[in-house]
Amino acid sequence: MNIFSNFSFKLFLVFFVYCGNLQGQALSIEPKKLDFGTTEKAGSLKTRVIVKNNSAKTLVLLKADAPKNFIVKAGRKIIPANDTTQLIVEYHPLEAGKFTGEIQLFHNQGNNAQTLKVSGEVKQLLADQLSNCVDFSPKMNAGNPSAIPTFTNHIAYFKDSKTGNPINEASILYVSQSGRDKMERTTTTGTLKTQIPVGPYALVVSAPGFESLMTEQYIKFNAGSQSFVLSPSKDKPKEVKPELQPITSTPAPDKSDLFDNSFKPNNIVFLIDISGSMKEPNKLPLLKKSIAALLKPVRETDKITIITYAEEVKTIVPTSNGDQKSKILQQLDSLKAGGVTAGSAGVKKAYELAENAFLVDGNNQVILATDGVFRVSAKDKKMIEKFATTPEKKIILSVTGFGDQDDALNMLKGLSELGKGSFIHIQNEKESLNALLEEIKNRSKR
Repeated sequence: MNIFSNFSFKLFLVFFVYCGNLQGQALSIEPKKLDFGTTEKAGSLKTRVIVKNNSAKTLVLLKADAPKNFIVKAGRKIIPANDTTQLIVEYHPLEAGKFTGEIQLFHNQGNNAQTLKVSGEVKQLLADQLSNCVDFSPKMNAGNPSAIPTFTNHIAYFKDSKTGNPINEASILYVSQSGRDKMERTTTTGTLKTQIPVGPYALVVSAPGFESLMTEQYIKFNAGSQSFVLSPSKDKPKEVKPELQPITSTPAPDKSDLFDNSFKPNNIVFLIDISGSMKEPNKLPLLKKSIAALLKPVRETDKITIITYAEEVKTIVPTSNGDQKSKILQQLDSLKAGGVTAGSAGVKKAYELAENAFLVDGNNQVILATDGVFRVSAKDKKMIEKFATTPEKKIILSVTGFGDQDDALNMLKGLSELGKGSFIHIQNEKESLNALLEEIKNRSKR
C-alpha cells in the first residue's frame, strides 16, 4: 500500500485499523535517520528500514505522513508482540539536488508519531526513472539486526490423492489473519512459488475437477516447500437440477403453519456467502429457495435482514418487517455468486445490525450460510461467544453449511456451537426447503 504526500500539503493514507486500547511508546525504527547519501545518477532511490514492536501486545500501523515524491510501503500493518516488519521507502525526485524531510509513522499504541528523518542528494536525474532505480536495501548478512526478514517464499506442490500424480492446474488463495488481505496465485505446471509476508493465513487450495481444501497455518521465514493432496470431485446428487426456478413471486401464507402467539417475535439476520464457491446449484440457489420458504409464515412483528459478503460486505435487505415479502424476495432473487471471501467483516456487520434491531422478548439470531471457505478471527469468535452467553443481549449464531468438505464443515459446526445455535448441513433441495423454517420455529417457540 503506497503513501504519498508533499512538503506543503500532507496526504494521509489510513491503514486498516485492527483495534485495541494499548498504551506506551512501543514502536522503534532502525535506522532513526535515513541518509541516502550522494548518488551521481539515478531516476529513483529505494531502501528499507525496520519497524519493531517492543511491547507485549499487538501493534498496528495506522497512518503515515511522507514528504513529496516519497512512497512508503509496509511489509505488513499488524505486527505481533516483539516482532518486526519492513518499511520500503522510495524517493522519486522531479529534479536533481539535495533533499530532506520527515516521515511520521502513527500506530495504535500511542498518540505521538515516530519520526524518521530522510536526506540525500541526486546529482543528475535520469530520464528513465522506472528502469534506473538505485536500491540501498540492506543485505541479509548474519548478525545484522536491521535485516530481519518479513517476507518468505512459499513453495507449493499439488498432487492427486488417488494416483499420486501432479495436478498441473491449481491455485491457492491466501487469506490473512484479519481476513482483509487476500492474494490468489494460479499455476499450470503443478508448482507455485509465492513471495508472501510471514504470518498466519487461511489457505484455500483448489483445482478443476478436485475438491477444494482449506487449511490454517503460520507461514514462517524459510517456510520451504509444501505438498497439497486433493481428492477428485464427487458426483453431484442426482436429484439436484442444473438450475432452479427463480422465486420472484410473493409466497402465499401457509395458514396451516402460521407463526402465532405461541412463537416469540423474531429478529433474523442472514449472513450469506456469495463467493465463487457458492455458485454451484446445490449451494446458493438452494439457500434462496430455503429463505423463500421461511418467508411464507413470517409475521409483521418479525424482522428480516440480509447481508452478503465476498470481496466486500453489502446490506442487501436492511432490517425489514416480515410483511415486506415482495421487497425481500426481489433482492434475494438478484443474488449471484462470484469472487473471494472475507468472512470476518461480514460477521461484524451481522452482529451490529442484529444488535441494532434487538428484540428484548424475542428470538435474536444470526444465520450464517456458507460452504466454509472463509476465516473468522479470534476476536470475532470472542464476540460471538459473548453475545451467545449474555442473557440480556443474547444473540445466537446458527450456521447453514453447504458442500462436503469435512474440514470446512467441522469448522462451521464448531462455530455454531460457539454461538449456541444449530448447525444445518444442506446437500440437496429436499433437505433445504424446510430447514430454516424449522430452525426458526424451534428457536422462537415460547
